[in-house]
Amino acid sequence: MVQRSWRPGKPLLIGLPLVLFVGGVVGLFLAQGPGGGHTATNRAQLKSACGGLLPYDELRSLVPDEVEGEVSQYGTVLEPGEESRSLVNCAVTWPGHGSVRVRAAALVSPMPMTVKVEDIMAGAEKESYEVPGVTGRAGVDGPAWIVAECADGLARQVREVSQMYVTADVDLPVPGKGKQGRDLMGIRTAVHVANGITGRQKCGGSPLMEPTRIIDTYEADVTADPDGSNIRTVRVDEPGLGAKKCRGLGRRTGFPGNWTAVGDLQKSRLLNVCTATILDRKDWTETDPMPPDAVTDVSAASWAGELGRSAVEQYDYTGDSYGFQKGRRTRVISEGERTELALWARSTCAAGSTYHRVTVTMKTGSTDERTLSEAQRATYSHNARELMDAYLTDPQGWPRQQRCHDSEVLGEAEGWQ
Repeated sequence: MVQRSWRPGKPLLIGLPLVLFVGGVVGLFLAQGPGGGHTATNRAQLKSACGGLLPYDELRSLVPDEVEGEVSQYGTVLEPGEESRSLVNCAVTWPGHGSVRVRAAALVSPMPMTVKVEDIMAGAEKESYEVPGVTGRAGVDGPAWIVAECADGLARQVREVSQMYVTADVDLPVPGKGKQGRDLMGIRTAVHVANGITGRQKCGGSPLMEPTRIIDTYEADVTADPDGSNIRTVRVDEPGLGAKKCRGLGRRTGFPGNWTAVGDLQKSRLLNVCTATILDRKDWTETDPMPPDAVTDVSAASWAGELGRSAVEQYDYTGDSYGFQKGRRTRVISEGERTELALWARSTCAAGSTYHRVTVTMKTGSTDERTLSEAQRATYSHNARELMDAYLTDPQGWPRQQRCHDSEVLGEAEGWQ
């Protein structure tokens, strides 16, 4: 019988990798825990979802690990054989842990987001944000939205169309930035998707700049006594106050009073909104006395291209367009009705056919029912036409910046009808 000596070196060299391997597998299993370990799969899914249009580099770190993602998607960009107004309609969801939803559609029918003046300039009533250089908004009810151009036209549509709207809702935890951070991510995602679509369709124009910040359009500091009484506004911050394109509104028309104007911050060639008032912006009760039937508030807005048709249809739906009220002229203002008269016009501007709308609101002193005299009603019409002319010809105003010409007046819309 031959005895062999024990040599420990070789078995240890073979056994050590095995121990490390087994330990690593056990450690990985314990680290994943129940329902975990989906990060890599979810990131790969995110990268390919929605036709690869999502901003993967920005969203990848926000993808949850706890559950597997689910994708639902359709649209002409994803399925070239389809005929649909939807270019992309896509959702990536992680049940119970967040989602990313985007939609892009050609503007061949009214867009679902409101572009009416009272909603774009909503003030303190709604938390909302804008981005210079981007037509759109975030922070209002619903997802962030933008309107983008495709100069040479979008493919596979029922008619020629060069504009689309894109919405994006990013329901994921953006570290340390709260709701405003999510709104910024929503706008950035919408811009990224729009640029991806225009790039693939090779429809001309420059890509939109992806924003690095959003601007709160209205902030007010309000104080009150401990018992909730004596509420007063200490400071109102409106970044669009005194906007150069709006300064002449009211003042250039010759309406008496100390006018202050505010405008949107989008610097868009598709959309413009200005409002002006002689009322004190912190407390309207502190306004200097004014004569009867004085003009107290005015507004002016423009919408270009397909966005213009969408705006007209939105006003038509509520009975406030020139077409809806065509041929009707009244003098009875019912109790509680608006004392506002709107005048519509259309021009050819840099982005194509453009609709303009101006409004004048006159002091009534009461919300009771009243009947305008013929002279008062004529004054309304005169003031609205003066305002429209001043808006279209203001050297610093948006219509001149956009080279608007061949303007025609379309008609009035009485706010009290």
